[in-house]
Amino acid sequence: MERVYSAHSLLVSEVSSVAKRVLSECGIEASAELVVERAPPERGDLTVNVYRLARDEKKAVELAAQLSEALARGARLVGAARSEGGFVNIEVNPDTYGRLVWKVVSEMGEKYGFNPHPRPLRILVEHTSANPVHPLHVGHLRNCVVGDALARILRARGHSVEVHFYVDDVGLQMSYAAYGFEKVKGLKRDVKPDHFIGLVYAVTNAVVNIRALQKKREHANPDERARIDRELSDWLWVAKELMERDEELFAAIAEAAKSEDPLERIYAINRAYEAGEKWAVSLVREVAERCIEGFKQTLDRLGVAFDSWDWESEVTVWNGLTAEVLRRLRESGFLREDKGALVFEADRLAEDPEVRRRLAIPASFSVTSLVLVRSDGTTLYATRDIAYSVWKFRRGVDKVINVVGAQQALEQAHVRLALYAMGYVREAENMVHFAYEMVTLPGTKMSGRRGRFVSADELIEEAVRRAGEELAKRGLDPAENREIAEKVGIGAVKFAMLSVSPSRPLTFTWERVLDFERNSGPFVQYAYVRARSVLRKAGSLKPEVAEGAFGSEERKLLFLLGYFPEVVARAADELKVELLPQYLNELALAFNKYYDEVPILKAEPEEKARARLALTLMVAVTLENGMRLLGIEPPSRM
Repeated sequence: MERVYSAHSLLVSEVSSVAKRVLSECGIEASAELVVERAPPERGDLTVNVYRLARDEKKAVELAAQLSEALARGARLVGAARSEGGFVNIEVNPDTYGRLVWKVVSEMGEKYGFNPHPRPLRILVEHTSANPVHPLHVGHLRNCVVGDALARILRARGHSVEVHFYVDDVGLQMSYAAYGFEKVKGLKRDVKPDHFIGLVYAVTNAVVNIRALQKKREHANPDERARIDRELSDWLWVAKELMERDEELFAAIAEAAKSEDPLERIYAINRAYEAGEKWAVSLVREVAERCIEGFKQTLDRLGVAFDSWDWESEVTVWNGLTAEVLRRLRESGFLREDKGALVFEADRLAEDPEVRRRLAIPASFSVTSLVLVRSDGTTLYATRDIAYSVWKFRRGVDKVINVVGAQQALEQAHVRLALYAMGYVREAENMVHFAYEMVTLPGTKMSGRRGRFVSADELIEEAVRRAGEELAKRGLDPAENREIAEKVGIGAVKFAMLSVSPSRPLTFTWERVLDFERNSGPFVQYAYVRARSVLRKAGSLKPEVAEGAFGSEERKLLFLLGYFPEVVARAADELKVELLPQYLNELALAFNKYYDEVPILKAEPEEKARARLALTLMVAVTLENGMRLLGIEPPSRM
């Protein structure tokens, strides 16, 4: 017998079957148009919009009446069906549907929610991929949390998923950090390695920019000098802030910059590293590896892991792939030379409406040309990103999902257009830009170059501290507080970043993030802890569902529990991670209401108490599985 993963899918199948039979008898072919979807809460559990099938209003009302009668009479999992205008609103039968949900949850256990796609794919998800020149900050944190949850949800849909971190070790940012590190590598500091590299990078930028602006000012006209003075004033203020953080480190880099042209040295490091020269490789790799060591400490605390760390130099430059990309683009006819630079005419390719349609580039979206190689022969980030995309697909994957900031929409379109121009049409059509908007912390402005940002480590530590204070107010044993505060604090941050659609900007406020009363990670975790507490107190009473044990009080919870695998499927198929935290909040609300209004362990007769205990167990399992799909650890107590 074929395994059942979703009670909801059987319910929808049964409703669809009855509906199609009734409609067929009325001479209506409904195979393509029949949609069974969730009803508004006050209307029931499911609804069928008959207006879509019969455009005539009078006919739709008549059909809805016939259909509701047939469902009430002939659908085993349906308890009630009412026609309201041209809609049929359906309530599940808590007895038959409840026993089906119990069967599925009992069989699946910790895998409940796994809902395999009929055509599973091999998918590569790239996320986080922060430049190894400073710690992960709050923007990276949203990328990381969303990318990790997306990979987990896709796996729960039966896809084979590999998760990659792109180490951007080629380019000027890396060379700036390497230049500064070269001057201070002997200094010992008791800080996380990524925070040390971040400080070196910020100081180097300050020193180099102040020197460059001062030189430019010497030859500027009065208007230009006024603009330069404003910029110089900002950088001098940044320098003051950085000196206060580490005067010795700042002085060492500033002193070294007096005896040479730092920009000349930075560009030399960049050229030499791209060429694979041993001295530059040794220097740049030490900087990058130190920073990545710090990344991994943060990621371990978050419970985020990667299947592959892809070094940009290795997968795009030193293996000749970037050179191959340039050769193929020359052959495409969309590459031209301009004053020694090589330019990809993406704008010309994007003039074709069919190309835009196939690559999901809106007609209103402005596409520009793209410089691939500077006049000095060094490549740009986007050039190597095109090569990296080719490398990804050569791993044999069906789809690539790049979790990248929304501000990089043009660069991601450039990559797809370049793939298309080179003849990688299938690949271009199956590369997805999973865009996310920025995170703002009220009163905070961020800049990695200036050393002004809130690191992920700071945000996590503050979340854990605040969670610990709240838990202490609620009487949690101090011996348990730190471990549980870690789960609650990190869970709160993750839930806040996942519950808002990635396409919307996120304003991060502690009042909302750590609201124990509604729509938050702690709120969902508390509902889970509450359910587990009931199960611990049950003693010898065992969860069991006898025929007729579930009644109308359980209907809403049973429908929600059966709906969980459908939410997982939709979140994966539509790439909407926010559906899962929204669902978990709804389930937590429904369970808390049930817990407050209905006796569970003291219910009479005993078979009802056993059934309600089974319902509580299903809630606990579903909340736990849902949280784990979001990368949130369920606490044992709160």
